[in-house]
Amino acid sequence: MKNVYTTFRTGIQSAVLGLALGHSFAVAGSFPDKPITVIVAASAGAGTDYVTRALTERLGIELGKPVVVENRGGAGGFVAADALRRSSNDGYTLLVAPDDVAKWPALGIHKSLNVAEDFEPVALLGTVDFFLIVSGSAATARTPLELVRLAKQSPGSLSYASPGAGSPQNLSMELFKQKTGTDFTHVPYKGMGPALTDLLAGRVQVAITGYPTFGAHLESGKIHVLAATSSHRSQQLPNVPTLAEQGGPDIDTQGYFSMFAPKGTPAPIIARLNAAINKVLAEPQVRDGLEKRAITPVGGPPSQLRDKIQVEIEKWKKVVKAAGITPDQ
Repeated sequence: MKNVYTTFRTGIQSAVLGLALGHSFAVAGSFPDKPITVIVAASAGAGTDYVTRALTERLGIELGKPVVVENRGGAGGFVAADALRRSSNDGYTLLVAPDDVAKWPALGIHKSLNVAEDFEPVALLGTVDFFLIVSGSAATARTPLELVRLAKQSPGSLSYASPGAGSPQNLSMELFKQKTGTDFTHVPYKGMGPALTDLLAGRVQVAITGYPTFGAHLESGKIHVLAATSSHRSQQLPNVPTLAEQGGPDIDTQGYFSMFAPKGTPAPIIARLNAAINKVLAEPQVRDGLEKRAITPVGGPPSQLRDKIQVEIEKWKKVVKAAGITPDQ
């Protein structure tokens, strides 16, 4: 009797699982059958917005349904992320966000929302390479090691700019300080625009930031690029060595943009979206448009984004704790 019951129970469980899987694949097979909304965690015109709009028109063609962009800036991306969390997990509402949102667990902010736990990764859309730059007033430092030497000669005398405590630029510079045993004075700004203005004028001396921030000023002589801070040379400035190539620390920092779906979105739907995004990112007109804005298209499976976020959270937790960073909120 026991074997009969076990066999019967196993058969029922298999049947239920089969029905559930059949339903999931049936849903995915008809997906999408209506427009998709992509929430952007930024205002119109921002880098995150540009990435989204560069993809959505072609993505709509690939999926056979319109993709509508909805900008929801505010609270450093929390407004948009919270809107996604409250959405149905049917694949018809998605989020595109910068790397800031993945750093919330490390920073201890917006504790009611954890990107790694509350969302399903869809795809890593693109990256923006970061560089260590100095103002013309710090021209005596033409290599990272020279900058480290100057900083150690007079701790705290050199200052660095960022768009605020807890920003990727702030965290990157704090990691550089920790790895080199140096002390730079942090000067936070409301955005990298005003920070760059003071860097050009020599009122601050150092920054780690993305190429789009300073690229237009390279010929002015008011800024010098010392190193790429990622683990590879940048397509934008291929002649600029990485920190590691010059004997500095391999801090491997860059900006990136990601797409997410609500937790519980069926795997077949995630796979459908991911395949469509990868196809669109491979289109020459999309790749060229992104690369002209210094954004490197990436793509890849959802697991690639999931793994990246987990690594980032652990990495920045250590930096935040060691630096005693209290993020701007």
